[in-house]
Amino acid sequence: MTNDQVNSSIEKYIRPLTLPVAVRISQDRSIPENYRRPTRVFGYRINICQGVNMARRYGWTLGFLEDDMACPLSIPIFGFREDPDFVTRGEIIHPDFAKTVEAGARTQALQPRAPVGSIGSVLVAPLDRADFDADLILVYGNPAQIVRLIQSALYREGGAIESRFSGRCACAQEFIYPHLNQKCNVIIPAQGERLFAMTADDELVFSIPKSQIEAVLEGLEVTHKRGVARIPTPFFGLRMKPEFPKRYDELATFCGLSKDKTV
Repeated sequence: MTNDQVNSSIEKYIRPLTLPVAVRISQDRSIPENYRRPTRVFGYRINICQGVNMARRYGWTLGFLEDDMACPLSIPIFGFREDPDFVTRGEIIHPDFAKTVEAGARTQALQPRAPVGSIGSVLVAPLDRADFDADLILVYGNPAQIVRLIQSALYREGGAIESRFSGRCACAQEFIYPHLNQKCNVIIPAQGERLFAMTADDELVFSIPKSQIEAVLEGLEVTHKRGVARIPTPFFGLRMKPEFPKRYDELATFCGLSKDKTV
């Protein structure tokens, strides 16, 4: 299936407000000429979540090497460097997000991280403009839209989407966890992404790894055709018989309406 076809299905059945984003995660340490490198375009590093939001809102294609990434938390997450000891000990999380250093260390230990040296570059692009086979597809949406993607991802095999939330470093859950485990993931964008990348407070993210794209698309189409769950939501309330205050009865009689008639 081409990127255009995948994009068309997502647009048709999910109707996201912003563009679905294709991601390539590669050992290649070079960026194609037609991809914007932040340090060349802006003259400074930016966060990778900002790049994703530029792709989905501006329609830009961007490429990141380690030298393009501004967030010091994300550099070890993408395997560009080892976590230093003070991070492993939880000192980067305590006291802001953990009562004790020990609690911070437990949170840090569960954070997904790519093996050191396994990633050379990351490309992000609007799905319909990507000139590569996507390793991941990121879809931003409201809870109703993300539920439709969950239903679609479970259509073939059943089960449940088991997502973990730590309230920080959402890029680890958007990129690294689904890529390493080849499992779809639901992500609540963390504070940094909302502060720097302007991700909206009511947005969630659904990350689809390469091996699951075909299954999700099948589930999207079939569950939509079943008619129970769709975007926009097919509210049954639209079919209800209207009821009005008693004081409208006289006017209803004047208009030729009786209680056993529907308007």
